Amino acid sequence: MTLPEHAICSLAIGQLGISKQLGWKGVFLVMLAGISPDLDSAGKLIAEKHFWNLHHTLGHSLLSVACIAIAVTLIGKFVVRKHLIRLFWVCVVAATVHCITDSLYWWGVKPFWPFAQTEITFDILEYLDLFVLAIWLVPCFVAWRFPSIATRMSQLALGLFAGYVALRAALPQPTGIWQLLTGGWIYAAPKNTPVLDWW
Repeated sequence: MTLPEHAICSLAIGQLGISKQLGWKGVFLVMLAGISPDLDSAGKLIAEKHFWNLHHTLGHSLLSVACIAIAVTLIGKFVVRKHLIRLFWVCVVAATVHCITDSLYWWGVKPFWPFAQTEITFDILEYLDLFVLAIWLVPCFVAWRFPSIATRMSQLALGLFAGYVALRAALPQPTGIWQLLTGGWIYAAPKNTPVLDWW
């Protein structure tokens, strides 16, 4: 998923898992844990080769998930100062969900790195799928506009995403306009399109 989609997914997990105990600060910390696996994409700033060697490996392993959860919980010790064990486990969930959702695409993740190079990939979704984007953005906007129903919107977003993944796994690959809407549009864009070529 894209970084904003990971952020919204993690916000939804934080809303359900820790908001009653720690409020928006706790939810923000969970979001931080949920996007942190993508720190391994910093290799792209050095060279494309490093990006493909490190991304979905260095930050997407079980070891990394544990380190991320510990680091964010240590930050939480100074920011929220309570419910740290619960915060740790919700951070584990958010970082793990990040890795699982990335494995739904064609590139896969290496959960046992550095001990094994086994890659898990399900190749169910296409990057920049407009339905996935809508599933995250619409409930997020509604939750922002109407904070009293943020928990229900979080449940809705996570449920819709899980349902969409199950539907895509069960159905044949889309064609025609459906293929464009489910991520094919990125390949139809002209070469040298700013931003899109970076992805």
